[in-house]
Amino acid sequence: MAKQLQSQEWYEHLVEECKAIITEAVFTSRWALVEGYWTLGKRIRTDLSFTKFAKANLTSLQDLANNLSLSQRTLYYSLQAYDKFPKLDLIPEGKNISWNKLITIYLPESLANEKELDILELENHCPKCGYEW
Repeated sequence: MAKQLQSQEWYEHLVEECKAIITEAVFTSRWALVEGYWTLGKRIRTDLSFTKFAKANLTSLQDLANNLSLSQRTLYYSLQAYDKFPKLDLIPEGKNISWNKLITIYLPESLANEKELDILELENHCPKCGYEW
């Protein structure tokens, strides 16, 4: 019975369409994660109140990560992704990229020492426009 079903043209067409749906869903979900974390990094980096408050204060980023139920590392990578690619369309490979690939290949500035979360960028100036406070 299964062999007869697989030889039917309509069945082959169904299988091909289902594979296309699954492939598109995988691409969409991967891109949604990349876009979401990038947007998170943008939101934090462009919030002048948080940046001013976080000045020389490592625990503010740790607290934010905890309040968002995110790891400190994920929050750090979100900021790094926005810093390195200030526009979404600058992210390499477009929608073919995954979050894991982005952080392991294109964000090589790994968090070598988790105690140092690159607070220099939050310390006294905006990394994008150079505004100092």
